[in-house]
Amino acid sequence: MQNKFASWILLCAGALLFAATAQSAPERTAGRIVAAKVHGTVTAIHKADNLRRELHDSDSVSEGYVITTAPKSSVVLIFANGSAVNLASDSSLSIDEFLMDPFDPKYSAADAKEEPSTSVTKLSLERGEFVGNVKHLHRDNGSSFTINTPVGAAGIRGTTFQFSIGVDSGGKPFVNFGTAEGLVSLTSLDGVEHMIPAGKVVSVTFETATNPTTGEVTVVAGSVKVSGVADMPAAQQAAIQQAVEQILTAPPSPPPAAAPDATKPPVDTTPGDGKG
Repeated sequence: MQNKFASWILLCAGALLFAATAQSAPERTAGRIVAAKVHGTVTAIHKADNLRRELHDSDSVSEGYVITTAPKSSVVLIFANGSAVNLASDSSLSIDEFLMDPFDPKYSAADAKEEPSTSVTKLSLERGEFVGNVKHLHRDNGSSFTINTPVGAAGIRGTTFQFSIGVDSGGKPFVNFGTAEGLVSLTSLDGVEHMIPAGKVVSVTFETATNPTTGEVTVVAGSVKVSGVADMPAAQQAAIQQAVEQILTAPPSPPPAAAPDATKPPVDTTPGDGKG
């Protein structure tokens, strides 16, 4: 009886220790994203209520926003984990999720080679083009950086890459994936994984259909065609390098991990009546 009672005490003590540990474990919070090097007209749209505002240098956003650039406009988005995206002209990028574990406020993205804590980043390229530069991720601890496109999801395992969505000379839509440094893993709609190493590109063509009632555009089943891995053209390499140089010379992101406006949409400050 005494042994059973002692075992019961040890079991309860272990449960209490586990509960205390679970309660004290820090929770991931919405990470801050700062707009730097804003050129032309760049707009942030809060997906929950469609409120929008024009971005200027040093403005911040968080997950739940869609960032759009007008023609002849661009923006460098610097994430609190040190990653950065150079969004090109006439593009639309949805920040579906960006969560981080707390980290040392002294962290300097400009000097760091890796992220300061674990993070989860999920983006969706809706149209246009962007070049990304990602610090070394703590993938063994759960960090990930994923980009969704109409033809599949890409997991970033390397540092520098380019994605673009456009229409070819024949009017057929395509998605182009290129890796300048590191490795990108593309999982297409059919579930096949395509590894894109440094200096290589993969192009995906597809057909779309528009619902006449809702206007929703979808990818036609069976129309997705994935090209083989090919060498990256010199012109594309030069364009990526130029975009990365703009990223590297952008002002560093402020240190706080949590975005101050992560739970509240911004007030619409657009001049005029504030509509649309």
